[in-house]
Amino acid sequence: MMNLPNQNCPPVDTIRQVRRHSYGHPTERIPPGVEEVLSRGSCHVGKLNETMVLKYASDFNDPGYLMSIKVENRILQIIGPHPRIVEYKGLAEDGLILKYYPNGTLRNHIKNHPYETLERRLEWCKQLVDTLSFVHSKRVIHCDICLHNILLDENFNIILADFQGLLISATTGLTLLDGLTRECAKSYMPREHTYEASVRTDLFAVGSAIYHLVAGHEVFPELDNIDDERVIYARFANGEFPKDDYVGSHIVESCWKGEYVSAAEISADIAELQAATKAVDEALNFDDYEEYEGEGEDY
Repeated sequence: MMNLPNQNCPPVDTIRQVRRHSYGHPTERIPPGVEEVLSRGSCHVGKLNETMVLKYASDFNDPGYLMSIKVENRILQIIGPHPRIVEYKGLAEDGLILKYYPNGTLRNHIKNHPYETLERRLEWCKQLVDTLSFVHSKRVIHCDICLHNILLDENFNIILADFQGLLISATTGLTLLDGLTRECAKSYMPREHTYEASVRTDLFAVGSAIYHLVAGHEVFPELDNIDDERVIYARFANGEFPKDDYVGSHIVESCWKGEYVSAAEISADIAELQAATKAVDEALNFDDYEEYEGEGEDY
């Protein structure tokens, strides 16, 4: 059980709860040049052409959403180019211009390809934590790690997106920039102060992302991120984790229990898991070969 104060008080009211959906509203404002709205939430993502998208505030009358776009712009500038981070192309009048990734989100890919190999799933887990380790080295806290915010490039490697999190001062440890985005309930580490965020809260969310990747569905699939927020919060706070059997459960639960100090530690454990599963596969393949050879001797 996690030793946290106010465990029965979920983070309500102050966090912006916006349900993602695929349909538009009749009064929805679409900026000039947007051919198609690809994603809707607190910020929308619209396709400009075959190479670029525009990320823009869904509510143009809310200065908080507009500021989040500017914060993400600055954070991406500070992080700089990286092969596993969404490619940044500049700030326009209506929003942030980013590279278009036609293979979509990892969330949708897992949903549409339920028989994806364990080898590929573990490789995505490894890519995620290695990328997050780099992000943290830049004093950036992502604040919303989930499969919806992970894209796939042309080779189906991960691309981490949505950087409306925190930038932390290297000297004082204080927050320099805050895009006011925090995790959804199924990725949210129970804590006393709703908007408090750190490496540990990111690593907690990584646990939920790894669970989703390996198990093939979100944690607590019977519960809704928004409608059942209080129930989800209470389960995590009380250490009531899923009971289903899945590969890497020890890694996921260590993330949820706050036992990891860094993403690099998770990466090392995933690498060990990859080596172990590979050894098992090779042994099984060898046994199959031996059995086949034995059957041939009977003729």
